Amino acid sequence: MTIVNLVLMNLEKVGIGILLFLGAYLSNMGLGMWKNIKIDGATFDKQLILQSAIKFVVLGGSIALLSIVVGLVPEYISFIGLEIAPETLETIDSLVIIGAFLTATIRYIGDGISKLKNILGTK
Repeated sequence: MTIVNLVLMNLEKVGIGILLFLGAYLSNMGLGMWKNIKIDGATFDKQLILQSAIKFVVLGGSIALLSIVVGLVPEYISFIGLEIAPETLETIDSLVIIGAFLTATIRYIGDGISKLKNILGTK
């Protein structure tokens, strides 16, 4: 498998991971806005929305880049002459991509559930 094909395959996996992360992040952000404005009485601050959008772009891009780079390391190891079984390469690649995005996604899902409990008064 060429490096270009590996990068393209990783980009597909990363894209799905980013969509999952985006869903969790946006729902957490929306619940946070509702809680802050409706329950805590804060005023709407569009600057916080902008900061949050920038945070998502930086986090999403960084996790995507990390996933692609780490996914390429085993291929690089093979390229320089060390033998790694193809199954091992696939496992490492999948674990990195799943681990990086799931860690962030699950964090925001947990934060969102906590905010939802607070909004619904079940905390």
